[in-house]
Amino acid sequence: MYRVRMTGLSEFEALTHAIGEYTVDTLGKENLEGLQVIANPRESTALVTIALKDQSNDAQRQAIATMFDIELLYADEMGLTYVFVDHIRDTIDATLSATQYSYA
Repeated sequence: MYRVRMTGLSEFEALTHAIGEYTVDTLGKENLEGLQVIANPRESTALVTIALKDQSNDAQRQAIATMFDIELLYADEMGLTYVFVDHIRDTIDATLSATQYSYA
């Protein structure tokens, strides 16, 4: 399920959504329990929270390698940081007022 929370479509919000969609497509929906992008327009940064279905070290290493490529792709537009979590729903509920993209 895709869930996007936007009050008005700005370039920054569109970029946040694009980063989320591209990351989901690149990591593979079949590999994700959920993914969330929370962006900060003042600093042009975003936190990408990733919940993998397979939480093994090998799966995380593959996701990290993919995230390095995604970071490089968007480096001129936004600085990305990412973390792995067990479940994404808790973080979605806690941050509904932020500019974000969520796949859960």
